[in-house]
Order: sequence, then C-alpha cells, then structure tokens
Amino acid sequence: MWLSKKMAGNLRREPTAEVARMTGSSTAQGSGEYRDVALAAPWGIAYMPPDAARAVLVNSTEGMVCAGAVVEETALEPGELLLFSQGGARIYLKNSGEVVINGQVFAAEEGE
Repeated sequence: MWLSKKMAGNLRREPTAEVARMTGSSTAQGSGEYRDVALAAPWGIAYMPPDAARAVLVNSTEGMVCAGAVVEETALEPGELLLFSQGGARIYLKNSGEVVINGQVFAAEEGE
C-alpha cells in the first residue's frame, strides 16, 4: 500500500500550460522568466501582445510558445468577433451581420 501511494505520488504531472505576464516582445514572467517565447496564431494572423498582457504559455519541443492572451471582460455575444489593437483600432463582426470599424457601422446587405 505504501509503495503504490509513493509511486502514484511520483507520477503527478506539472501543468502543461501557464498564464504569465508579457514583459517584452518575446519575454514573459510567470513561475519563471521565459525568453525567446514564440507566438502561435491562426495562419494569416500576426500579433504582438503588449507588455503586461496575460498570455497563455505552453511548453513545446522547441521551447515556450504563447498560444494567445487571456481575454479580459467584453460585451461580446456568442458567435461575435472583435479585433482590436492597443492603439484603439477596432473591427467588430456582429451576429446581426453588421461590421463596425472604429465606430462606423456597415450594415449587412439584404439577402446575405
């Protein structure tokens, strides 16, 4: 009994992901300092998280990778998408079919 408990205790795994604060373009601070953090995103999308962004880091065969940033509270409804930059530019795709670009609303065309 003691031996099986001891062996089971040794099998505990470390978390495979960590939320850390970005401290530079490719550095983050979490349970340790991470340098040369690669950024993962869907193909065709490039981004650079700002300093202090809460990033999700995962360990890979090539080192730590930022899989994205933790989204702060938003008023989005399920199915909506918001692209934004630290400088204030915004593109909001709404469920109604409207597209809002920096506050200017473009209505969906009839029949679409």
